[in-house]
Amino acid sequence: MLNKNSLQGLCIAISIGLISFFIYKIYIEKNDEFLLDNPSNDEIKVILNGKSYLLAAGQSLSIPVISGKNTISSQDIHGKSILKDTFFVITKNTRGLINPSLSTYFTFRRYYGHIKNMNSLYQAHRRKIDGKEFMGEINEYSQLIIQDFYYNINQKFPKIINKVDSIESRVKLFRKNQFLEFYRSTFE
Repeated sequence: MLNKNSLQGLCIAISIGLISFFIYKIYIEKNDEFLLDNPSNDEIKVILNGKSYLLAAGQSLSIPVISGKNTISSQDIHGKSILKDTFFVITKNTRGLINPSLSTYFTFRRYYGHIKNMNSLYQAHRRKIDGKEFMGEINEYSQLIIQDFYYNINQKFPKIINKVDSIESRVKLFRKNQFLEFYRSTFE
């Protein structure tokens, strides 16, 4: 027969394990997904792989995509074609953004870790946006498929990354207006 203390210890260990699992699932886990996004001020109709989506102004939607060849077409609220029977290929089916309005997006690399002059990492790169100079590793995109970033437009940069012994960085994708607001609130 099992010792009462052993049984209590087992119950406590299982409870802690379950609580840890649920905390991870709810607060920590980062879902990799493809978003279909409409940053414009008008709704658009998108047909992706034969399925129709109506995106309101400013709406993004998590969608399934297949690795390999995909088809898309989109039109604005007035029926004017933005994309007509366009094919694209997904090679990495992890995370990405489908830009059916061909709007402008930016990526920004944020650094984490311990370094004496962190600002020098940002000052090493400069980019002009709408005539104003911005510091940091910033890239501009307006193509149909945008990938190669760590955080999508619906995710936030973490304040810290645990267990960083050296310099780490993460890249986040922003809509243009989101990026300008993020930069103003963070660096100005």
